[in-house]
Amino acid sequence: MNLAPGNLPSSRTVMFNREIDVQNLKELQDLPEKRREGRAQEIRSGVNFLQRAPRFPANRRCVDLPWVILFLLTVLALIVFSATSIDDLQKQSAEPAEPRVLAFQGDVDGYEPVQYVDDGFGGSPDPSYDAPISSGDGAPFERDGPNGVENIHLSKSQAKHLILAVSLAGIAGAFGGLISASLWILAAKTCASAVVYTSLYTVPSIIVLVGIVLLVAGSVQGGLICCLVGVLLFTLVMWCWARYIPFTIEVAQMVAAAFSENLEMVAISAFGGLLGPIWVILVVVAYAACELKLTGNLSDGEGKESSDAFYPFFFVCVWGSGVIQNICHVAYCGVFSRWYYEEEGAPLLKSLQVALGTSFGSICQGTLIIAAISTVETAVRSSRRQAQQDGNMVGCVISLVLECFLSCIGDLMEYFNQWVFVLCAIRGGTFCDSVKGTCAMISCSGMKAVIGDLLIDRVVMLGSILSAIAGAGLAALAACLAATDAGQQLSKADIIGLCSLLGSLTGLISGGGVMGIMSSGTKAILMCWAEDPDRLHQDHGFEDVHEELSNKAREWK
Repeated sequence: MNLAPGNLPSSRTVMFNREIDVQNLKELQDLPEKRREGRAQEIRSGVNFLQRAPRFPANRRCVDLPWVILFLLTVLALIVFSATSIDDLQKQSAEPAEPRVLAFQGDVDGYEPVQYVDDGFGGSPDPSYDAPISSGDGAPFERDGPNGVENIHLSKSQAKHLILAVSLAGIAGAFGGLISASLWILAAKTCASAVVYTSLYTVPSIIVLVGIVLLVAGSVQGGLICCLVGVLLFTLVMWCWARYIPFTIEVAQMVAAAFSENLEMVAISAFGGLLGPIWVILVVVAYAACELKLTGNLSDGEGKESSDAFYPFFFVCVWGSGVIQNICHVAYCGVFSRWYYEEEGAPLLKSLQVALGTSFGSICQGTLIIAAISTVETAVRSSRRQAQQDGNMVGCVISLVLECFLSCIGDLMEYFNQWVFVLCAIRGGTFCDSVKGTCAMISCSGMKAVIGDLLIDRVVMLGSILSAIAGAGLAALAACLAATDAGQQLSKADIIGLCSLLGSLTGLISGGGVMGIMSSGTKAILMCWAEDPDRLHQDHGFEDVHEELSNKAREWK
């Protein structure tokens, strides 16, 4: 990309693989004159960054350090606040709140009316009423919850077995998600056509099947809606997306081939899948402690939808979760980029060093923008719901318009950031420089046409669904081996069902992280191709993919 002194382009052109007249770029043709010149200057600025910033520099400098400091201070404050509030939370759990007396309004199945004291955690029997309750057949037993809801009483031995079964189920579900998603990506290497077609047609089929089941069960309205949505999705796939399928198959096969040479990336997915839930739990504990300090007790779900303290903690939760996800994304992109340029060394370790070190500030800055937009969107959504409850139609319409606008802006920013982080992984520039470089690269290479024709996200979505199913199945198997009856109130079948739900969740988290490899790999390889297209067919042998990419870019330009 470096230019020789005698080959400098004119003020109207930039050198990107070849000399390009910026003013004649397709995306600038319909812009007004003043805006066209400003956009052209932005493209030149981005190309200048690409020319002066080498790929995979030997000595990277840490960039965007203020955002690193801000994020680390946030993490430290969250940990300290949570740690110092554990005792208060334990006392709140041990000491009942001000009692309220609840009573049954008459006999139910032969039971006598009985009073309960609501302790804020499900209720407990009134100590002044000790008489047993008899069922219709005369068998005495106790009901410990308000309104006849039974609380579960476990011995220490039963509790240990339950905790063991649930823990094994969670681990088994996560492991099942990792294996299922990895096999799904590897399947794209040998039978990419089957993977892509299955991904496109499975979801509409499931929706239609659910609709038929609802119709048979007597839910006519819900069944008709599901069937209609499924048919519309089928129509979309067959008529609108059919011409994109062959290209998606080629790209999926290429990404799967690169993944098969770098299977160690699954370790990054395991790291993200473990750290993400831990972060959410930490924020929830801190929020509960803050609510306890502000109100004197934990919210019982009554009253207003969320307190004033909710939004800062929501922002922190989204920011931290996004940082963890984007660390994995930058690491994936680094591995795929090194595969493309055939860089020697340990690609995983070098990529993690970039994601957790020199480019960590860029990750924090880019993710903070998304978290801020998501927080404002959540606040607007809360205002809309409040306006609906109050019957304020004007406020409801205004809030709905703002919510839609913020949702679109947030989705666009989040998607664009994924491409920006590819340059962060390759060149290590600041977030703002990477934004300019990404815009210039996409504009000059015709990548807009390529991006618009990809259906990889459908493959990723089905892979995540399969991971959840595999996680649920493996968790149920683990529960069958480890679970025992926990008294009369919680049977082995109940425990297996609970473990299956937990396994599907952990499988979805871990499998979704692995499927992110395919999404990140696609973006990384396409960005590398945009800058140096010949390597794809000369060094890696993907002649068909290179030809298809070149045709699409040529048609766009």
